[in-house]
Amino acid sequence: MTDLELANSVLKDVKNQQRTNAATTIKALLAKNAVLKDNWGAITRLAISIGEYENAVNCSKKYLAIAPNEPKRIIQCAAILAECREITAAIELVTPLLKEKNTPDVLHFLGTTHSQIGNIELAKKYLVEVVKVAPKSAISWLTLAAIHPFSENDELYAQITLMQKQFANDQSTHNAPFWFALGKASLDVKDDQQAFAYFSRGCGLMHNDKSYLPKQHSNFIDDIITHQNAEYLAKLPSLDEPDICPPVFIIGLPRSGTTLLQQMLSAHSTIDQGGELKYLSYSTAEIGQSKLNKLADKESADNLAVFQKIHSDYQRLRAQQFSLDKPIVDKTLSLNHHLGLISKVFPSAAIIRITRNPADNAWSCFRNFFNQGIGWSYNLENIAEFFHHENRLAKHWQSLLGNRVLEISYEDLINKPEATLKRCLHHMGLAYEAEILSFYKNNSLVQTASVGQVRKPINQASINTHLSVQGNLTAFSTRLQKLESA
Repeated sequence: MTDLELANSVLKDVKNQQRTNAATTIKALLAKNAVLKDNWGAITRLAISIGEYENAVNCSKKYLAIAPNEPKRIIQCAAILAECREITAAIELVTPLLKEKNTPDVLHFLGTTHSQIGNIELAKKYLVEVVKVAPKSAISWLTLAAIHPFSENDELYAQITLMQKQFANDQSTHNAPFWFALGKASLDVKDDQQAFAYFSRGCGLMHNDKSYLPKQHSNFIDDIITHQNAEYLAKLPSLDEPDICPPVFIIGLPRSGTTLLQQMLSAHSTIDQGGELKYLSYSTAEIGQSKLNKLADKESADNLAVFQKIHSDYQRLRAQQFSLDKPIVDKTLSLNHHLGLISKVFPSAAIIRITRNPADNAWSCFRNFFNQGIGWSYNLENIAEFFHHENRLAKHWQSLLGNRVLEISYEDLINKPEATLKRCLHHMGLAYEAEILSFYKNNSLVQTASVGQVRKPINQASINTHLSVQGNLTAFSTRLQKLESA
């Protein structure tokens, strides 16, 4: 096969969920120094899509080598580094462009990446400059709003308020982030009703009838609950060799406090960082949920082989970004779908579920523009549907796994942080360290909507936030009550 044919086979394998074949071919293309020219850019994205971070970085270097001084190409390759958690290298690659091409894309990239590692003031400097030279950069306004506390006498507040006139008649989804930014500004100045109107406008630009299909989601959860029952778990073997430093799995709805808990735990001297890592999703991609639901129909030896491969793939992916000498904190959203599998593949791993007042949780989801697009979050009734079905599954796991899953609440984490963290660490077999309450001083990587919030000390202002807009959340509360009483 020619180099281009091999490259095309990678795309085919990725589409068909044949990630092992795709990874092997990408590695072969790199080893033979294939002549792919700009196609290295596409291979880089494919490598990222299957969690092959080291190969993605190496592919991006091939892509950059074609025109190493081209600013757009430099930023594209730096974005790959950032996505692979190599933030410092990404910043170092782009920073020299400030001398020769001090443009919005350069400024926005540096503002975003510096905010992710806690360099808040420097991030603000870059982002303030962006919105001065490119005031219609909706995503830059959103990134700035996440880390900037607006006030009524604030020059930026005056600027963002005036900017709504320029966005008012443009219905493009590209502009949706601006309305979320303006909503955040209104929240900061205590105009919650106006904030709700702005968030609603942003959600309206993003929502469509195919954003989220409640019936499809409900059926998906039903299939897991029906197949992965007590009998199913009893038939499945557990891996014999426990991990020396297994992951810590955090389960929870978006905006329920998972990032806060992860940052707190990662501040412990014996725990590494973490985040939404997707390793398990990549490791199970070739199997598929339907086959996972029917593992109990297989022989025990066959399942052990499956579990060993999943475990091996997870650890290999993990080793690309973290040391294996410390536990990491994995808070990937889809983990709730795989707790049965986790209990068998990682028999010594701690599992913690965090819950939050549903109305507070819903309001927080509605007012956040998720960087990876979560379709259900743009409609209050859909938020209720999503919460209900995910909680049904979480309760199912709790009934099957019992004490294996420690359940805590966001409210306890805020009101009683020391006692709650002691429970978490005891569940993990670790001693409490007072330093973890200073988690906000760490410059650990945060790439979620909580990027600004977790850089501040704990405060109780995040509890009962829904009360000021309670009347606007009727669609959520009514739908959730109907679902739970059915």
